[in-house]
Amino acid sequence: MSWLDIFKDRRKARPWVTVVIPVFNGAEKLERSIQSVLKEPFDLWELWVIDGGSTDGTQDVLGKYEDAGVEWISEKDEGVYDAMNKGITRSAAPYLYFLGAGDTLRSGILAKAAAVAPRSAPGFVYGNVLMLDKNVVWDGEWTAEKFRVRTPCHQAIFYDRRIFDWHGGYDQRFKTLADYAMNIRCFGDKRVRKVYVDEIIADYEGAGYSASYRDEAFYEARPELLRKHLGLEAKAKKRKAEGI
Repeated sequence: MSWLDIFKDRRKARPWVTVVIPVFNGAEKLERSIQSVLKEPFDLWELWVIDGGSTDGTQDVLGKYEDAGVEWISEKDEGVYDAMNKGITRSAAPYLYFLGAGDTLRSGILAKAAAVAPRSAPGFVYGNVLMLDKNVVWDGEWTAEKFRVRTPCHQAIFYDRRIFDWHGGYDQRFKTLADYAMNIRCFGDKRVRKVYVDEIIADYEGAGYSASYRDEAFYEARPELLRKHLGLEAKAKKRKAEGI
């Protein structure tokens, strides 16, 4: 039986998660991300790669995997969150997961996440990632207070599709931290059940554009997002040593 026959047979059942990989000129590293998804049980996933009109041979890589069930588009976009939003609109599964080109899923993690994902209530299922550039595991179970300074990586999270129906897509005002803003909304939404899985979900490549770009629009908006969605008021500034 060919990959295509297996894929068509698997399609008789609705997959549990749509994996979305945004990419632009990532031919050298995209393949390992795709392969990490293909190793997972076929009935659990569908895979959309959203290419921003690459010119480095990315489409050639994607063409190799069409018979394995990889679905893709290639067209100009407005950045990574525009690509992720396109993936949301194309998803057919109840959960969504966003993997960066060059990142890889840990073996067996889809089954572990699906086993604990809420079915009736909308869920936000999350775990940890290994940040390869820093050799650090990020970052354990979350609390509202943690959002003052950081967020779970989107590579660590499985989002119920209904979250995006309620909150819309990623806010494209924020160039590198729109997922931070979305996660604040999710944790503040009492309709969403938060489930922590003490597992490494993915190996996160890191050291990309987001590591060097400071998203000033997000940092300006963060205090209001924290107040509105999590009830966190801005901390008073520390007084100077003189007591002023």
